[in-house]
Amino acid sequence: MYVGPNERLPPQSFWVLDPPLPLPEEPSSLETTSFRFIKKDIAIVPALVKVFDEILVNASDNRLRHPKSCSRIDVIIQPGSDTKDPFISIYNDGKGIPIQIHKKENMYLPEMLFGHLLTGSNFNDDEKRITGGRHGYGAKLTNIFAQQFTVETADTKRGLCYRQTWWENMTRASEPIITKWNEDTDFTRISFVPDLPRLTGDKHANSISAEDYSLMCRRVVDVAGCAADKLTVTLNGKDVSMPSFAHFVELHRKPSSPPLIHHNMNPRWKVSVGLSDTGSFESVSFVNGMATHRGGTHINALVQQISRKIQEKVEKLDPQLAKLISHGLIRRHLFVACDALIENPTFDSQMKEYLTSSPTNFGSSYSLTQKLLNDLVKPEDQGGPGIVEDVLRVASGRQQANLVKELTSKKSKRQLLSIPKLEEAHQAGSESGWDCTLILTEGDSAKALAVAGLEVIGRERFGVFPLRGKFLNVRDASVTQLTNNAEVKALCSILGLDFDKKYDTLEERRELRYGRVMLMVDQDQDGSHIKGLVINFFRYFWPGLLRPPVDQSMEEANENPPFLSAFVTPLLKASRKGAKGELAFYSMAEYNAWRDSIDPSELKKYRIKYYKGLGTSTTEEARGYFAAFDDHIRPFKWTSDADGDLLDMVFDKNSAAARRQWILDTYDETSSLEINPEDGNAVGYDDFINKELVHFSHADNIRSIPSAIDGLKPSQRKVLYACFKRKLTAEMKVAQLAGYCAEQTAYHHGEASLQSTIIGMAHDFVGSNNINLLIPSGQFGTRMTGGADAASPRYIFTYLSPLARLIFPEADDALLRYREDDGQQVEPEYFVPIIPLLAVNGSQGIGTGWSTFIPPHNPMNVVDYIRHKIDKTEDKGMNDVPVIRPYARGFSGEIRETSNGFVTTGKVHPISKNSVIIEELPLRCWTSTYKDQLIKMRNQGDILGFVENHTTTKVSVTVDLQAAKLTRFISAGLESAFRLETKLPTTNMNAFNVNGVMTKFESAASIADEFFPVRLSLYNDRKSVLESELRYEATMLSNKARFIEAVATSQLDLANGRKRKGDLLLDVKRLGFLSDLELLAIRSDNSVMERRFSTEPENELPSESSDGYDYLLNMPLSSLTSERIAALKDEASKKGKELEQLTQTEPTDLWRTDLDRLASRLDKY
Repeated sequence: MYVGPNERLPPQSFWVLDPPLPLPEEPSSLETTSFRFIKKDIAIVPALVKVFDEILVNASDNRLRHPKSCSRIDVIIQPGSDTKDPFISIYNDGKGIPIQIHKKENMYLPEMLFGHLLTGSNFNDDEKRITGGRHGYGAKLTNIFAQQFTVETADTKRGLCYRQTWWENMTRASEPIITKWNEDTDFTRISFVPDLPRLTGDKHANSISAEDYSLMCRRVVDVAGCAADKLTVTLNGKDVSMPSFAHFVELHRKPSSPPLIHHNMNPRWKVSVGLSDTGSFESVSFVNGMATHRGGTHINALVQQISRKIQEKVEKLDPQLAKLISHGLIRRHLFVACDALIENPTFDSQMKEYLTSSPTNFGSSYSLTQKLLNDLVKPEDQGGPGIVEDVLRVASGRQQANLVKELTSKKSKRQLLSIPKLEEAHQAGSESGWDCTLILTEGDSAKALAVAGLEVIGRERFGVFPLRGKFLNVRDASVTQLTNNAEVKALCSILGLDFDKKYDTLEERRELRYGRVMLMVDQDQDGSHIKGLVINFFRYFWPGLLRPPVDQSMEEANENPPFLSAFVTPLLKASRKGAKGELAFYSMAEYNAWRDSIDPSELKKYRIKYYKGLGTSTTEEARGYFAAFDDHIRPFKWTSDADGDLLDMVFDKNSAAARRQWILDTYDETSSLEINPEDGNAVGYDDFINKELVHFSHADNIRSIPSAIDGLKPSQRKVLYACFKRKLTAEMKVAQLAGYCAEQTAYHHGEASLQSTIIGMAHDFVGSNNINLLIPSGQFGTRMTGGADAASPRYIFTYLSPLARLIFPEADDALLRYREDDGQQVEPEYFVPIIPLLAVNGSQGIGTGWSTFIPPHNPMNVVDYIRHKIDKTEDKGMNDVPVIRPYARGFSGEIRETSNGFVTTGKVHPISKNSVIIEELPLRCWTSTYKDQLIKMRNQGDILGFVENHTTTKVSVTVDLQAAKLTRFISAGLESAFRLETKLPTTNMNAFNVNGVMTKFESAASIADEFFPVRLSLYNDRKSVLESELRYEATMLSNKARFIEAVATSQLDLANGRKRKGDLLLDVKRLGFLSDLELLAIRSDNSVMERRFSTEPENELPSESSDGYDYLLNMPLSSLTSERIAALKDEASKKGKELEQLTQTEPTDLWRTDLDRLASRLDKY
């Protein structure tokens, strides 16, 4: 009969009302009371609170047993004083206690239930109950610890009302007073005077303390919250009812707290989850109306599911940091509220503060829905609670100390010399170190150029260190990434950087081993990006280094070189053929402006050399650069705090929207840095970002996001152009094709990138291309790893797919607009396929400010949609618009539409009571990746094991698990339980339109709508060209036949050897034959005949240098026969008929013919 300690315990943290509710005798004009909950340390007497709670839970249980009749609970708590005994009364309507005599005990039921031990209604443990009482002690314990205890109850069935009182700890009892009851409702009221000396251990105690009173009040409001919208609850005459459990839970939060996610999982579980606003785990939980303020297995079961979901999300966002995030760390960031109804709950004590029931015995499902879990991990800017961000933030912060220790550890001179590839300045690290400059180069070849330059300027105050590839964006990097990054670690050590210093004063800067850093990178757009990333490194960790020292005047700052500068070299050089000297250009914009300013014929007199990298320059050129050192230096100048805002915008991953607007507002392809020698050739950070770095950002989008017209990115377009140009119908090594492509398209980047592009265009496994334009011959990768298991480009071969020329007809080649690079014709601005290939194959990519994801769709659906569009232009009926559905060749799973896209689902089904077989994975989920998921499920105890029987094209894995777990998985949905669902969103379908403007498309149909007029226009052009070509061929054949006839009939005398060529040309012209140029003009001008005969004098001799009749005069003598005349006339007649037929053909008919050819091959594909 333990009710808890009967002494006042040290203060503990409890939720209490703020402000406290008024006492019964305190005046208040409010019928309801406004309050919130706060955590407060209070010292309570557990036994006193428990005897009150036993009666309150009885009233709450009545609501659970009889929800239709129990509609209110009224509680009065009078703490008492020196002149007035403490008094507690709890009333509830609903079904009362039957007023009848128990046959076995020979007493009235109310007396038996409240006045005799080991009697009650909850002894049968086989009965499934969801009430608070269990062992029959509860209310009797209150009676035992009361100086006076009164029970009143009404029984409308028998029309009786019962009243009985006990005194002196249930040792004396009055006789029951039974009266008639004529009201319509039952009720029960328990009133008692607690025995405070016994309950508190203080023999002088005569009133309930403020702490105990506050906790009792909170428990009344708890009951109101758990029975929200179903029960009226009053406390001391004040209405404390709650409209919903969610509202009740929100009262435990500050108004400024992050939002909670509320969910009624089923009739027995109500849950609210969010981010703790105290930095430690918080819970508000109830089991069958009882406050489990210490939690228990119900809270643990929920937290485990939440923690697992957050861990999965973190692994996707930052796999390295995820390894350092434990369940305990996640738990400390959670606020969880729960009102659960548990069958026959068990607790660790009669205090019932901690649930111990096994989850398998809860009696209902406690699985959180996928929607709730997905909402939990949403980012804050999408309405999420911010839990994931907070976990990552704290985990990263905890490791910051490791970062500082790892990156700023002091190294001796000998240790510094052991840093690979560092060329140390002689004075670095000495008292003169602040006057030394560290030259950071882009790679080893650039380092070689800088070292050659040191022969000119010396090594005393100049050191060199090469950076490998792109420098790390430290804003997005985890602590693990930072500490494992060789360049970051080396740079901190070489410069002597200290994370505890700001370096905004000259005094602190003098402590650096090098006082300045000079960036020496390629002059292309990628070089600009590397500059920006290094600047970002200093801006993020030591922003003071970018500004002038605060302890210097402006004049002094201007006299001293800034911390950062760049060393520039030419990107292009133009040398006039046969002349000395050359022109140097430091950006494409600068070169383009010069090129456009001179006559094309003059441009041909120059030799243009593109300096892809610093390695292109010779040692002699390097010495020349450093000999004119000051001319090549571009000091970076801080102009205002707006410079810092710009840098933050460009490199902060959360500023994508601002970057989009920046590019739209700022990008100008003609812009370039303007320098002023009087200002020391300084470049403001704002100018660097807005006039140089913006070119990289724009180019990044061009490289990463496809055209809506041909569905290709530039590298893919270059590959396709090269393959068409080579007529690649026979196998060719991928490595060789990449080299050929680079040569034919003036590709200025590494061939490894082209090799990856070629391999990607040949991928044909499930989830890759619906139509692969190249055929793979060799190991090009499989769905096991999403293509990452491809063999070396040196060992695999490829060639054009037969579908390629059906989609990109050769007849279009002459109609496309081609780009030019240094006078060399390269790939088109865009191809124009006969179907929108972007809708068929889809695309994904991440640029600057923009990204894209376009799902793949069914090619036949796309063909049907285009046919419908053609019919619509010709008013041939308005049939139902064909639907273009997402599709992946070879995929056997399901694709279903959702509100913001589509969801793909794999295939799984049971094969026994404790095993399932998975026969398909969702799209974009590769076999090896899914294996990791199964291993994780096994480690978590969700499955027992699995056996794989995959092929390179088919998925097959058998999973063993407990029968009970399989039953639960089936109930929740096997596909969901086994993570066999992926999303294909349609909310980020970005591509460049026909004008090169980034456009967001809503669907595959909208992409086809953008594509349609461009392709239709090309068919109009193609028809005109074909007509001109046929007219040219028919005219040429007819002229040849007539020419032979003229010779045969002696109208033309070719046998007279004394006739001058001029006379012969005049004779040919007089007979009305078209000259070479006039004949060629027919290809582009159908009115050439009319213009010729109306404007040209009959006897004017054609110029031999500009016009002639070679196509006639160069015919072999063997062709001057009657048989040849007949053959030529026959061919001319055929061409004429083809022309006549073509002129009667609409451009759309040409399109239909092409579509029919493609569709017939797709059926077999």
